[in-house]
Amino acid sequence: MKDQNEPTDLRDEHGDLLPPWVAFPELPRFSIGWRMGHPESHLTDWTNWYLDLPEDERRSYRRRYRAPWPLWTGSYLTLSRSSATTVFGFVTTAIVFFVLVSLRFALFPWVRGIKID
Repeated sequence: MKDQNEPTDLRDEHGDLLPPWVAFPELPRFSIGWRMGHPESHLTDWTNWYLDLPEDERRSYRRRYRAPWPLWTGSYLTLSRSSATTVFGFVTTAIVFFVLVSLRFALFPWVRGIKID
């Protein structure tokens, strides 16, 4: 049975699933909200749907939906069936995440609460 509160507009005019950052813009990338309810379901559905796309369609989709830099960018960079299931893929994902977060703090120090005078 479908929940009445479940969002129904999670596809674009092409019938493609909206990326998580567009479908739920109010949720920060690492919010606990991605681990429960509709956001969790959408993230899982979107990941599986995206992995099933042919590479040319993925490129087109990535052009239409640029990932907000830097936290969501890793979703596109590391999302492949092999990277999700191998130690190398896990380590690569962790390194990409660490670099992106480090760059964010290095390039945007006020994120840490430091005021630049």
